[in-house]
Amino acid sequence: MQLQYTPYTAPVFLSAVVGLGVGAFALKHRERPGATPLAVFLVGASFWSFAEGMNLATVLLESKFFWTRVETVFSCVIPLAWLTLVLEYTGNEEWVTPRTIALLLIEPVVVVGATALRPALLWTEVSTVETAGFVAFESVTGPLFQLHVIYSYLLVLIGGALLLRVILFAEGVYRTQATALLIAMFIPLVGNALYVFDYLPTGIDPTTVGFLVSGIIVAGTILRGQLLEVVPVARHLARDEILENMEDRVIVLDDNQRIADINPAAAELLDRSEAAAIGERIETVLPALAALLDDETGMHVQTELSLEGDEGVRYYNVRISPLHRARGAVAGTLISLRDVTDKRQQRQRLEVLNRLLRHNLRNEMNVVAGNAELVERQLADPDLRDRLDLIAETATRITDQSDKVGQVARTLDEDGTVTVDLGEAVRTEVRDARDRYPAAEITVDLPADLDAEVDPAIAIALDELLANAVQHNDADHPTVTVRVREDDDFTVLKVADNGPGIDPHELAVLEEGEETALKHGSGVGLWVVYWTVEQFGGRLEFENDDDGCTVRAWLPDTDEADEPGTAHSDGFVGIRQALDSSEIEFSADD
Repeated sequence: MQLQYTPYTAPVFLSAVVGLGVGAFALKHRERPGATPLAVFLVGASFWSFAEGMNLATVLLESKFFWTRVETVFSCVIPLAWLTLVLEYTGNEEWVTPRTIALLLIEPVVVVGATALRPALLWTEVSTVETAGFVAFESVTGPLFQLHVIYSYLLVLIGGALLLRVILFAEGVYRTQATALLIAMFIPLVGNALYVFDYLPTGIDPTTVGFLVSGIIVAGTILRGQLLEVVPVARHLARDEILENMEDRVIVLDDNQRIADINPAAAELLDRSEAAAIGERIETVLPALAALLDDETGMHVQTELSLEGDEGVRYYNVRISPLHRARGAVAGTLISLRDVTDKRQQRQRLEVLNRLLRHNLRNEMNVVAGNAELVERQLADPDLRDRLDLIAETATRITDQSDKVGQVARTLDEDGTVTVDLGEAVRTEVRDARDRYPAAEITVDLPADLDAEVDPAIAIALDELLANAVQHNDADHPTVTVRVREDDDFTVLKVADNGPGIDPHELAVLEEGEETALKHGSGVGLWVVYWTVEQFGGRLEFENDDDGCTVRAWLPDTDEADEPGTAHSDGFVGIRQALDSSEIEFSADD
């Protein structure tokens, strides 16, 4: 076999090696979307490059024609592998069915068969020509070859269009991956077009060198762009699954306020199938909702809306968000409706019960206490007088607890925009506690440079902690120490006493996050502390030891919490979060 060396031989063979290496790596991850067709694409490109290298290295026409036909065989594999890769990568793998693949394979099978049995259908004339100091293959292509070129370019362009859609509408890593894949195919495509349409000297086909660049780009995207690890199809599938199964009604409108997509829950609300709903104008099917869109075009909206249906009037929490194209242009609207009828009714019942219980309970307890005092004045029996004192004390305690609950409820309903200086709040509460409990020694340890702004509700929690530390203290000389220390974005408030500690049973109720008939606290004091600290994203820790009880409260600085981008430790964020036992830490020595 006569061989020759050309300046293009080395890069072409290098392309074959790179493609095999990257293809083998992709094959190792064949369980991931797009990995298998990517491996086929790269391995096919490697064999095409190897055949092109042999075509350049040989001199005789017979050898060159043989390797040209081998190149043509592998050129049938690459466009189909590329399209399959893009379909899987972009989440359109429902099109990758045996029937679709069989139809797409018709043209490659015909071309491969003609290459082996009737090459004249592909090349009407073949010859060699000397150019740039080496012998090159020259041919005149037939109609089947031209049809093959058109078919191959069509598959590549369809895949490119799908990737372009990802580039336009996705963001972050997905846009990077899609851009890299599009470039990886665009470079050899341009080289091949220049060769096929005779824009280059005879014998120079940059297609396979383009595959070398493609292999490098794909390898870089795998290593740096998380290709084969994070792909859009996972996100699309997850979103589809969520939308299909979520109870919220979700409607997507185009820029003409026609329904472009809808989930089953929303279709049920409209009393029609999903297919029938798509294309309808929102003003036709939900006029009340359309009125909100007209008032707040292009704006984020959250409101409550009542809709009348077969089950009567239902209330929905409505969220309206504009959908943006690239460069910020509004492309449509996303609407979600959450049925809050049951919650609304429950809230109304709780508000009525809360008002009746607190208002009526206070009035009735005042009646009990007043009458007990009147009766006590007319009794001479000391035992009966003691019982009446107990009745009056119990009534007063119940009234005080009702007042505490009312105060906490009012505080939790405030918008939370007011802040207070923590140091001043601590000094004020300690001063009041000293006046109420002169027999107790209450000391304060505040740093001189304390600069912390907190929610005013902290005064309620501190007042309750001080009262609890003194009232339940059985020491001969009750002592309470209040210390404040700053810790990163949080301030730690510590209240320590020399009493018997908090009953583990009381702490267990808080740890469970709820009370039951068999497990409940003796009052509302600890709940008051918990609610008020938790109200603005704080955390509590109770510690019992031989010296007494220590309560620590981590309080987020309101100024820090309002700054965008401020980082917080787990469990410290959120306003009015659901009561969660994981937010309280206990280290009691029982």
